[in-house]
Parts: sequence; C-alpha cells; structure tokens
Amino acid sequence: MPYPSASQFWSSWPVDEVDALLGLEATEMSLVPPLDDAFEWPMPNGGDLSAVEALNPCLGSSTVSTLSHDSASATPPLEPKLPDLPDILQLVDLFFEKCYRFFPIIHRQTILDAIKSEGAEGIPSVLLYAIIAVAAGVHPNCQIRQSQQSWYEQAKSLVSKEMQQPHHVLQTLQGAVLVVYLGLALVDYSSSIVILGEAWRKTVAVGHSYGDGLRNLIVQTLGTQEKAKWIEKEEIRRISWMLFIMDRGMCYPIGLMHAIDDRRMKLEFPMSEDDFQGTEAPPPGPLSRFTPNLDTLITTMRDRTLQGSATQLQYIILGYALLGRISEALDHSDDGDEARRERLDTLCAQLAKIRLMLPRSATELSMAKYDEFMEVVWLNILLNACTVLLHHRPLREGESLDDSETDTAKNWPHCVAAARNTISVLRDASRVSIDFVSNAHFPCLLFTCSRILLVEYFYPSRCGKGARDPKLREDLEVVALNYIRLKEEWRGLGQKFGKGMYYYLHRGEGFARETKAGGARSLLGVCDTWITIPDDFDLTIPS
Repeated sequence: MPYPSASQFWSSWPVDEVDALLGLEATEMSLVPPLDDAFEWPMPNGGDLSAVEALNPCLGSSTVSTLSHDSASATPPLEPKLPDLPDILQLVDLFFEKCYRFFPIIHRQTILDAIKSEGAEGIPSVLLYAIIAVAAGVHPNCQIRQSQQSWYEQAKSLVSKEMQQPHHVLQTLQGAVLVVYLGLALVDYSSSIVILGEAWRKTVAVGHSYGDGLRNLIVQTLGTQEKAKWIEKEEIRRISWMLFIMDRGMCYPIGLMHAIDDRRMKLEFPMSEDDFQGTEAPPPGPLSRFTPNLDTLITTMRDRTLQGSATQLQYIILGYALLGRISEALDHSDDGDEARRERLDTLCAQLAKIRLMLPRSATELSMAKYDEFMEVVWLNILLNACTVLLHHRPLREGESLDDSETDTAKNWPHCVAAARNTISVLRDASRVSIDFVSNAHFPCLLFTCSRILLVEYFYPSRCGKGARDPKLREDLEVVALNYIRLKEEWRGLGQKFGKGMYYYLHRGEGFARETKAGGARSLLGVCDTWITIPDDFDLTIPS
C-alpha cells in the first residue's frame, strides 16, 4: 500500500475511530482545556518560560525574538536538492538498519513500496527529508554526511509548515518525531521542544475527540472516505509514545516540568515490533491500556510479562512514566519536607517492584536478544537515573555530611551503586558493539549518573575521607570515553556533555560536598556555565 503523494489529502481517519486511539472517556471531555496558539512550559518556581529561553539560556532576547520573526519578511532559502533515487533507497535502508530503533514509528515495507512504485514522490517531502537527514549521519559518503544539516533544516521547515495543513497528517507527525530527535542530537533544543509541543497537539487532534468543535476540525482535516488501516493506527500510537518519551527525557535534566500530562492518557501500548513490521494484521488480543496509577501500571506490565506479550519498548515506556512521576515529586515546591519524602519513598517502592518484575532478558545483555542490546542498555541507564534521583536526598537544616544517620547518608550508597551499575552495563555492551553511543536519548541519563561518580570520587564516603577510589577513576574514564565516542556520532552532543564533565572535574571537593548536600535538585539545571570551556578540552581524570 503506497503512501499518498504530497499532493493528496491524508483521508483515512474516520470520526468513529479516533476516540479509540488515544481518547479520553466521555466524562472527561469537559475537563480538557482549549488548544492555545502559545505553548508555555511551567517552570519549577511556578513561573512560565518559553521553550526557546528555557533550553537555550545562552541566547539573548534579541536572538529568541528572531526565531519567531515572521518568515515572510525574509527571502525564503532554496530547497536543498534530494539525492538520486539509488542514494535515497540506500539512505532509507541505513535509516532502518542503524537509526530506526531510537524512534520505532514507521512501517518499513510501506515506505519501501511507496518509493519503489512512485520514486521520491511516493513519500511526502516532510517525511522523506526527515528520514534522509537522520540517516545521513551514518552514511559512508562524506558528501552525503555533510548534507545532513541542510536536510535537517529543510525537514524542520516543512514540519513547521505542514503542521498547520490538512495534508498527509500521519507522515507530518512521523517527520516531526524525527526532527525532534535530530534536534536533540544536533543540540537544537529550542526547535525540538517547540516542535514537540506542536506535534503533540496535532497527535491529540488525530487521536482524540475533544468535543464537537474539534470533531468538526478533524472531519475537515482528515476526511472520512475510508477506514484507518491497522498499520496507521499503530503508527499514530507509536508516535504518541515517542513524543511522551522525548517530553520527559528532554525536560527532566534542566528541571523543566514535562508538558504531556499522562493522567489524562488512556493509550494502548504498542504491539511487538515483529507484529508491527508484518504485512498482515496481527490477531486481536486483549486490550492493554496505559493507566496513570503506577501500581496498576506495574501490575499490568507484570501480567503481560508472565503472558510473554511484554516488549522492551513497553518496559522503556514504563521507565519514562516513572521518571515523570519523580520529576513531579522533586518539583512539588508546595509539599513540606515530610510530604515530599513520603512521595519519594512511595516511588522507591514502585521502582523496586519494577526491577523485580522485569525479566532478565530485559536488563541483562547475556540474556537478551542481540537486536535488543541497545534497548537493554537504554532501559538500564534509565532505571539507574531514576534510582539516583530518588535516593539523592538533601540535608535538612542543622544536619551535616559527617552525620551517618541522615537521609542523605542512608540513601547515598544506592546512588553510588546505581551509577556504578550504569558503567558496568556500558562495559559489558562495549565488548560486542558501541552502537549504543548513537542513541541521543541517553546522554542526559548517563550524565545524571556520572555526576554521582564525580561527587563520590572527590568526596568519598568510604575508604576514609580524601582517599580516592582507583576503581571509581576507571569508571569515570569509561564515561569520558563514551563522550569522546559520542563526539564522533553527534559532535554537538558529545561536545556539550564532554564540556559538562570537564566543568565538574575541575570544581573539586568543595563543590562535590555542596552537590551531595543539595540532593537530586542539585543535579538538574541548564548548562550555561559550560559555554566558556574551550572546544579542545581534555577529559583526564585527576589521580
């Protein structure tokens, strides 16, 4: 089944099916706020900050305003030329072979059939440019690799334009997910966060029905000529989940509250990858929907695990759901210390349930399928970052780091153990492949764990104060090597986190003490203090 060409309307989403995909219960419709043009992100202090200002603190106000300037006043740039068809096919193959697992939202055979039957015109340009932009980074031809930035800019421009149009809605959303991911990898955070917000709204419009007004909009936008195919339903479901994952993954490191409220989601989990990539609709099974109640969600996932129907992607979704709850608990400034501690203790118990529920094939490389190694590494680092955020408790007024009875002292060993487990997983994975370095989702998670290692190295809790553990030095060297390799895959991203590690390596024991006393919130924040570090920094770990 070829994709509709760019000149055709995407018209396969009937009104009688949209409610079943992401939708709210009928009783909840009146609770949904109207869709506004501005997408504001709540900050931990209760104020509002635009996504551009929040994620690019180094930009001045004039630069920020330039980003939103009316494009009509400027001469539109020339559209970059698409490569020849053989190169497009090679890029598509590379995309699915090397990159697809980071955002598993596209049915491979449908894409290939569309290109082979209609050439480059078989896929809307908004999706095609996004695919080749992502794949260009792993292409062996230097000239094609150098085209990545221009293809990315074109994909970004097309996504912003097509998001407002009624054409090929599904492919526009797929292109948006790829552009958000690529923006993350290329350190274009301001664009990523804004497009993510727009894409989520569009996804909601496709999958939800928020009352008669929006229902009419859906009719006008999507049409009702034919029924949605099972592949299209699964693709929009997976788009929703990837936006959910990236929302939480991009916001938590800087202390920015995520925008997607999962308490109003009743979305089905994605089917297995084998079923999704098949050519025939899988046999219907029992519905398994996301629930905002974490205990119920864990029980649901445990049951799916026992039935053999749970997947690695579903476990990762569960991990990000937990990460979102942790971010909310850390952000609850209205809570007193005791209430916050109770919330965190509850989440600690839920994290323990998750770890006990997961099969060994989901967390141990020796038990996992080879083609799921990257997902196993990703899940481990995600859960370890959750452990760090939950157990890094701040000192209370009047307490000291020398006091062994504080919450800080009692929980700190869990932080160190989780951080060192992350390094152990990276070592194990590196024996076979370092493909996991290409995953732009996990550098932030790794950095959270590495901050704990740096604190423990400069201000050790064991072996006597001032006696640095040589094993910890080896762990930090693994982190440094990961960021060096990351620079080869994503130069901007590797440079960013390499500079961050350099910055904290040179802060010394005093800063380590402050970080340990400050709790998890001391690990979160923007990176504006790293910009003065020269690009030729050296990540040598001091003895």
